[in-house]
Amino acid sequence: MLLDFFHPNILALLSAIFVSFTRLSQRYVVDRMSALFANFILAIVTATFGWLFYSMDIVPVSFPWQGIFFFMAVGLFGPFAGRYINLIGIKLTGLARSTIVAQTVLIWSALLAVFVLGENMTILKAIGTGFIMLSSMLIVYDGKNVGKKKIPIYYYLVPALSALMYSFSHLSGKTAFSFIPSSTFGMAISNTTCFSIFLFMIPFRKASSMKEWDKKGFIAILFGALSQSLAILCFWSAMKLGNVTQIIPLSRLSVLLIVFLTWCFFREQEKLTYRVFVGAVLALAGAYFVVYGR
Repeated sequence: MLLDFFHPNILALLSAIFVSFTRLSQRYVVDRMSALFANFILAIVTATFGWLFYSMDIVPVSFPWQGIFFFMAVGLFGPFAGRYINLIGIKLTGLARSTIVAQTVLIWSALLAVFVLGENMTILKAIGTGFIMLSSMLIVYDGKNVGKKKIPIYYYLVPALSALMYSFSHLSGKTAFSFIPSSTFGMAISNTTCFSIFLFMIPFRKASSMKEWDKKGFIAILFGALSQSLAILCFWSAMKLGNVTQIIPLSRLSVLLIVFLTWCFFREQEKLTYRVFVGAVLALAGAYFVVYGR
């Protein structure tokens, strides 16, 4: 309701922009802070902003328990399991490899949307989704660096599991909107659920796991959490108004923005190659097919 005057495709693109800033901060933090602590900070900030956005929104007329249950499932599958497993995947396989495997979320979400939610998948939408997934893989792939480090094949199951968790989160959120059509309430409930789970996990953590951070990393994750909060608001507002088969592919354009930002801020480590330019063309073509492939 807070952002209902925007077109859902515009909201999906805004979400991609904010997500790219979040990933940029995570790139800086991943080697300076434990995954548990980083996600705990993200959960606190996003839950706080969720309730802040909800206080500024129009309150729903009713709150069926089914809607609350599915919003809680969003918090379990996405902000908690998906995000936490994703950071572990980055540590095990590296940012590039993890991002490539994570693009399978487009496939899982599309399958669930078509066969569970009954959404329509046209040929142009399928082609556009494939172009965006291929562009993301092409952009982050670096053949020269891939061969330098041998990674056990089963490590790739971690980012794949993260992608599957996010697809379940998308399905749960879309289902919840049929009971409670409020993106801000959904954001508040899902991220509060995530925060509660992390709060429960703290007493069982390893003794040193909450000390693996520094001041700069803490500031970076706070910036990322703020950007993540805006991304979540835009994303779930888009999901409420639009179709999963369109919103998810458009939101994955964040990979293109991530590469551009990392090149701007980490120019010595990141280079713009012909793969990036080809990937950018494929991404733009894919976005066009997804939006107009009715």
